[in-house]
Amino acid sequence: MQAFKALIDLGKSQEQPGVNDRQGLIEDMQRLYGTPGDNATRKLGNVVGESAILLRAVFGEKGSEGIREFFQQPEILKLCEVPLDSEGFTAACNELATRENAHWAALAKANPDAPGPAAGAAFSGSFRNYIQQGVATVVRMHDRGDNENLASTVAGLNAFSRQTTTTAADRTQGSHPPPAAPTNPAGRAL
Repeated sequence: MQAFKALIDLGKSQEQPGVNDRQGLIEDMQRLYGTPGDNATRKLGNVVGESAILLRAVFGEKGSEGIREFFQQPEILKLCEVPLDSEGFTAACNELATRENAHWAALAKANPDAPGPAAGAAFSGSFRNYIQQGVATVVRMHDRGDNENLASTVAGLNAFSRQTTTTAADRTQGSHPPPAAPTNPAGRAL
């Protein structure tokens, strides 16, 4: 429940005047890695950009301070260069998720009253990795025009969210990831 409380607190917070880190991050990722519909090879940077678009739609720029700077670090940009369909994608995705969690945890420790870092730190590296893998699946399906499997993946995510229960100690139980979407649906060429 700590993560949900952190998100609620973030939603109630005020945007910092002049901060456009999330929008700037989206622009950086699109400039470096392309946008949906172009012919560029999809990379982890595309996943970062699509995730930032979703977060900006929900929270605007609330809590975005410093995220653009994090994604401008050379070692982070190197991870963002890894193609979605490469052997190294899973490892790069996990490494990025772990580093981003550490980034937010350090900011939260330095400023415990800031809602952005608290929300960022509330999501573990493994949870971030899970979300990035899901966004990568959606990006792949969108690029293939695979709307049928995209709909079933969304339905699986909805079923996953209904399987989660919370104990009296506020620990989530009963959560199981949705079935993986096919990477090469029957009868479809990649």
